Amino acid sequence: MPKKSKYTFIDLYAGLGGFHQALSSLGHRGVWASEYNSNLRELYSKNFPNTPIEGDIFKVDIKAIPDHDIICGGFPCQPFSRAGFMKGFADESKGNHFFRILDIIDSKQAENKAPKFVFLENVETLLKHDNKNTFKVIKDSLEARGYELTFKILSPHEFNVPHHRRRLFIVGVLCSMGGLKDFQFPEPLDISNTTIESILDYDFKPMKGENLHLKKETQAVIDLWQDFIVNFPKNKKLPGFPIWAHEWGANYPYALKTPRSSKLEDLNISRGTFGIKIEGTNFENIIDNFIPRYAQKGNIFPQWKINYIRKNREFFEENKEYIIDFLKRHPEIHQFDFSYQKLEWSCQNALRTFDDKIIQFRPSGLRVKLNNWAPALTTVRTQNVYIPKLGRKLSIHEIAKLQSMNLDHHPDIYNGNFIANGGYRAFGNAVNVEVVKLIAKNLLK
Repeated sequence: MPKKSKYTFIDLYAGLGGFHQALSSLGHRGVWASEYNSNLRELYSKNFPNTPIEGDIFKVDIKAIPDHDIICGGFPCQPFSRAGFMKGFADESKGNHFFRILDIIDSKQAENKAPKFVFLENVETLLKHDNKNTFKVIKDSLEARGYELTFKILSPHEFNVPHHRRRLFIVGVLCSMGGLKDFQFPEPLDISNTTIESILDYDFKPMKGENLHLKKETQAVIDLWQDFIVNFPKNKKLPGFPIWAHEWGANYPYALKTPRSSKLEDLNISRGTFGIKIEGTNFENIIDNFIPRYAQKGNIFPQWKINYIRKNREFFEENKEYIIDFLKRHPEIHQFDFSYQKLEWSCQNALRTFDDKIIQFRPSGLRVKLNNWAPALTTVRTQNVYIPKLGRKLSIHEIAKLQSMNLDHHPDIYNGNFIANGGYRAFGNAVNVEVVKLIAKNLLK
């Protein structure tokens, strides 16, 4: 006779099924799921064929949802994240999903079958959104329905999974069941043992269409900045702030006033990007052609931007001889995309080489960091990290490992062929299986 599952659960905003993988690995059984994206629904059905899955949560018949012990899900985070303009509940398309979760709970409570456990995940900015009012609504709403709640921000890298991804986890238990009792979130492990090596596959051969190798143009960016780092004077310290090459030699106004709030005659006695002398009679042309993109707008700059500009100009003055020689050797930097003219060297006191590092192309610049863990996966495939020792970016299988996922069927892979179809975005939106599993072990004892 098969072993009876411990608890049943429904998987909301299921995506790639991170909650499902974690809970089912502990012996719990998924009885229903919901996912808006049709491609992910199809994939979910392949990976979890015994769990029925439906589409738009606002179009399903709530009363038809099976009874369940655990209601879990990472409800849409964009309304509460910086990337989603922080609209919160006011986001008409995605800000009301938490209330749909309440609708499901209310429907079950009306039948005296309320789920015993609530297990939710979201971005950490949810805690402070709208002066903490958003989280207060969430907490008060669940407590009013009889749940004792607690929450914590955790990241996979704290548990030796090489992925720095801070997320808010909210758990609740019905007070009628005794509430949280002795529940505690898992304690982080020794992060000095966390390394990207644990997920790398040195024998992997990229599939046709996967495009994991760098283009000639992006390789040139790495070669240039590697030359800058390797040959930087050994008796001098590399900066811990982002290097903005646009400020090398520039002296346009930025502190008390900005280029936008300056007079034409003041700009014409200044130097702009890369120290080029500003000349012209058309104010807008000067702004467009001589001023770095990040300094073209605003009558007053925020303090963080003022600090970065000041530090970069001081860095240039302190290392002028080396930087001028570097620019003479690498005039191609002037032709690079704007973001590639910036460097984040996040490797203080490490060997000044790129070979043993992790590299990421970001809008904020080329980021070089230690090989302990990957930065948080985004939903943008172009920000996939590059591993110099592999000579390629991470494969979709390695990205799955960053989220602790062990899938029989991966997104973007069809009959052994790679066809980009939102897989990277799906992993960027996914919940980390190992972190959920560790929390669930303590919660569902």
